[in-house]
Amino acid sequence: MRLRLIPFCILLAVSAAPLNAQAPSRTELVARIDSIVTAAMGPSGAPGLGVAVVRGGDTIVLRGYGLADVENGVAVTDRSVFRIGSITKQFTSAAVMKLVEEGRVRLDAPLSEYLPDYRGPGSSVTVHQLLNHTSGIPSYTGLGERFWSRSRLDLTHEEMLALFAADSLEFQPGSRWAYNNSGYYLLGMLIESVTGMSYADHLRTTQFEPLGLTQTLYCDVSRVVPHRVSGYDEADGRIVNAAPLSMNAPGAAGALCSTARDLIRWARALHAGDVVGASSYGTMTAPTALSGGSSQAYGYGLMMTQIGEHDAVAHGGGINGFNSYMSHIPGEDLTIAVLSNGPTNAGQVHGRIARAMLGLPEPVAEQPAEVEIDEAALLRYVGRYDLAPAVPLQVELRVEGGRLVGQATGQPPIPLRFAGDHTFLGPAGSGIRMVFTVEGERAPSFMLHQGGAEILAVRME
Repeated sequence: MRLRLIPFCILLAVSAAPLNAQAPSRTELVARIDSIVTAAMGPSGAPGLGVAVVRGGDTIVLRGYGLADVENGVAVTDRSVFRIGSITKQFTSAAVMKLVEEGRVRLDAPLSEYLPDYRGPGSSVTVHQLLNHTSGIPSYTGLGERFWSRSRLDLTHEEMLALFAADSLEFQPGSRWAYNNSGYYLLGMLIESVTGMSYADHLRTTQFEPLGLTQTLYCDVSRVVPHRVSGYDEADGRIVNAAPLSMNAPGAAGALCSTARDLIRWARALHAGDVVGASSYGTMTAPTALSGGSSQAYGYGLMMTQIGEHDAVAHGGGINGFNSYMSHIPGEDLTIAVLSNGPTNAGQVHGRIARAMLGLPEPVAEQPAEVEIDEAALLRYVGRYDLAPAVPLQVELRVEGGRLVGQATGQPPIPLRFAGDHTFLGPAGSGIRMVFTVEGERAPSFMLHQGGAEILAVRME
């Protein structure tokens, strides 16, 4: 859910030396993770992070860092409850797949079969296309002030649908992939229509309670939630309270709260077949095939990625005042969850923890000589790119003064240096490397390498 922007131009100031070839001891791993987290949070240590790292049956780290409530000096603990943003989507997709297993929902059925009152241009898109972001329905978080001016209001389903349901489709369903919060909001409504229960109650009775997820819940702002964490942003170098947001808005796309402990338990149960069957899980983690023959490494609320040579199933989340990232690495039986209630980038922290756990070296900062490129050639890279779902962030690239400049929404622009072979580097010390795929005279995507993470950014039309 792109409700909070995460800096892509700030890296952790730590040593880039490789890890020792000899496998580190458990004590050394714990110390290494502590150093990664404290370095990421900076000298102030605020706000906070919830971190859990489990390998096999061994909990390596389960603790909080920094502050859950800056005003009152309340520390983050292993029971602190964070908003998890788009990590919610895997709970939603698993709920839908369970209904598929029960014969109550068909993946190839049109949305209108379950929501007959939905008569917008997207009424004929399939459940499958909603789950894998290929529906073409406009995402309401991309509507600008039409949505954001009302995001603090407790809008009903009808009022939410009025924001986007009548809009034309952005592309032929199934032909392209575009991260889409509207699709998952509609899936929440589908769950309610099929089950006769609210989305919150259905997940509570079919997922949270059976799995012992005692601190995972639909994150109503009016509800009293023990150990609830406050969300913060950064403005002009200062920590400020995050902008208010009605949790009606994210819905099944991003309205859950949880702890790092519960997310580890959830991920391991999902991958073990305790939530949906093996066939359903295989569908959830299968890359999305597009009608033109290409594919996207995204299934149903889950992203397939690699950390070094290790395959991982992962997802990130971002919502006002919070960002999060979690992954499961099946080959190592390793699960990592990082939750942030401030500007500290959970995805970057996760990437460095994962590399430490896998015995991979830190990325070495390289500053090769800048290669000359004419301004006309730079135009192929210009445009707006979306890094979701790995990071809820959009980046605009433009040409200024004969140089490519990148700017994430709400952040200052940064100059990029051309290193040849469709590769651009950020300022010295940033660790940013952007490798573009170019087709003809246009780049449809680039891979962002930063802080040990590799994130695909797709051009937005």
